[in-house]
Amino acid sequence: MRKDTTLNTENQLKNLFSLPVLIKGKKVKADFDAPDLSSNGGLALMDKNSCSFLDEIAACIPDYRNQSLIVHSHRDMLRQRVGQILCGYEDANDCDYLRDDSALKMMADRLPSDNDLCSQPTMTRLENKVSARTLYKIGVLFVKQFVKSFASSPRRVVLDVDDTNSNTFGTQQLTLFNDYYGEYCYMPLLMFDGMTGKMILPMLRPGRRNKSVNVFGLLRRVVEYLHRCWPSAIIELRGDSHFCSHEFMDWVHDRCYVRFITGLAGNRALFKQVEKQRRHAENDFNKSGKEIRRYFKLNYRAASWKYEQRVIVKIEVNSQGTNIRFVVTSNRNNKAETIYRRYCGRGIMELWIKDIKYLHGDRMSCHSFRANQLRLFLHSAAYVLIYNTKERLFKHTEIAGFTTDSFIKKIMLSAV
Repeated sequence: MRKDTTLNTENQLKNLFSLPVLIKGKKVKADFDAPDLSSNGGLALMDKNSCSFLDEIAACIPDYRNQSLIVHSHRDMLRQRVGQILCGYEDANDCDYLRDDSALKMMADRLPSDNDLCSQPTMTRLENKVSARTLYKIGVLFVKQFVKSFASSPRRVVLDVDDTNSNTFGTQQLTLFNDYYGEYCYMPLLMFDGMTGKMILPMLRPGRRNKSVNVFGLLRRVVEYLHRCWPSAIIELRGDSHFCSHEFMDWVHDRCYVRFITGLAGNRALFKQVEKQRRHAENDFNKSGKEIRRYFKLNYRAASWKYEQRVIVKIEVNSQGTNIRFVVTSNRNNKAETIYRRYCGRGIMELWIKDIKYLHGDRMSCHSFRANQLRLFLHSAAYVLIYNTKERLFKHTEIAGFTTDSFIKKIMLSAV
C-alpha cells in the first residue's frame, strides 16, 4: 500500500510528518508493504562483542537436555530474552508474539527467514532451572566483565553500593514486608562504579535491609578480586549508613589499598560531642537569619569497633530547623568539607538505579527466588549492553546522556 501526499496542504504535512520545512514542495511516499518489518531496529546496533557477554552467561548454565533434539539453545534464548528487555518487553509472555520478529532473530544470530524463536513456556523453564552454583558463576562473570571494560588499570575505583525496593504482588520466595516502603518486596543490592556508572554486580536480597555482616562478605570478595586484577589501584567503598559495619572497617584497617566513606547513624554519644558546635551554629543563624552550614571532624570509636575512626560532621541550620549528618571514613588527609562532598557524589547512583528500573529490572514475577535472581541478572545485562553501545557508538553526543528509557524509545524502537 502506498499513500501519495503530493496534494496535501502544508498543514496536513505538518500533522502527518512534523517536518514541514524539510519536505515542503517535495513528493513524499510512505510504503507499508515491505516484508519482515520490525519496530525493534535498534537491536542491529548490538554487535558480536556486546552479545559475547550474553554468550558467556549462557555458558554458565548447564544444559542437560538431549542435545540431538534441541531447537533453541541457551545462547539463543538468552539473546532473545535480553533483546526483548532492550526493547521494553520485560515479560516472558512477550516471547509468544515476538518469536517471529526479524530483528530479534538477528539478535539471536539467525536469519529473518529461519524458524521462530522460543515460546514463553520454554523461556520460563530456563528461568526456573538455574541452581545456586550457576547464579554464583554468573555473579562472578559480572565482576569480570567490569574489569575487562577497562583498557588499563585505573588509579582509583569507587564502589557505589545501595539497595532499592522491587515490590512483589504474589507469594514469591523470601519476599518480606518492608515497613519503610509499606510493601511486600525484595531489596536488590546494586553495585556500580561511582566514576563511570558501569554495572559491577547486582544481587537479589530478601525484602529487608541487608545485615552488615552479610554485606561485608560480599564486599570483601569483590574488593579482593579487583585488587588481584589491579594491584596498584585504590578501591573506595561509598554507601549509606547500613553499609558501615565494624567487620568491614576492621578488615580495611590493615589494607592500604582499600578506603571507605559511608554514612553513620547518629547516636547519643555523637550528638553530645557536637553539642557545642550545634549551639554556635544556631546562635549565628538567629543573629544573621542566613543559612549556616559547617563541617568539621572528630575521632570516634563505638563499643563494637576495634579501631578509632574519623567522623565527618555537617551541621546545617536554616528556617526548617537544624540538620546534623555524620559520615565515617578511613580518609585522614582531606578537609572535612571535601570528604563530605565526595560522599554526596554517590547521589548520582540514584539515576543509575532508575535506569535499571526503566528496564523493568524490578519485575520479579517468578515464584522461585533463584529465577528472580536470574531475571535481575538479565535486566542488568541489558543495562551493560546499552552502556557499552552508548560508549562505542554515541560517545560525546547527546545520545550518550540518554536515560535507558529515552534510549529505548528513541533508538531501540526504530523500524527496519
